[in-house]
Amino acid sequence: MSKPIEKPDCQEEGIVVVRIEVDKNGRVIRAVPGVKGSTNTADCLLKPAKQAALKTTWNADNKAPSKQIGTIIYKFSLSKWS
Repeated sequence: MSKPIEKPDCQEEGIVVVRIEVDKNGRVIRAVPGVKGSTNTADCLLKPAKQAALKTTWNADNKAPSKQIGTIIYKFSLSKWS
C-alpha cells in the first residue's frame, strides 16, 4: 500500500473524510472528499485530500470485486512555530 500526503496551501485544519472506490488492481478510481465525518470542508483541504486519495494504491487482488468502496481519513493540522 502507498499512501501519499498532499499539503494544503491555507491556514485551515480539521478532518476530511474521502469516500473512495478501488478496483481489483488496487487503484483508486474515484474519490469524493468531504463526506460524513469531515469536520472541515474548506476547498483548500478538500482538494489535497482528493489528490492524495487518488494517488493512493492498495494491494491488488484478482479475486476481489471489480469495485470496492471505503473511506480514507485525512487529519490536517496547522504547524506551530516558535
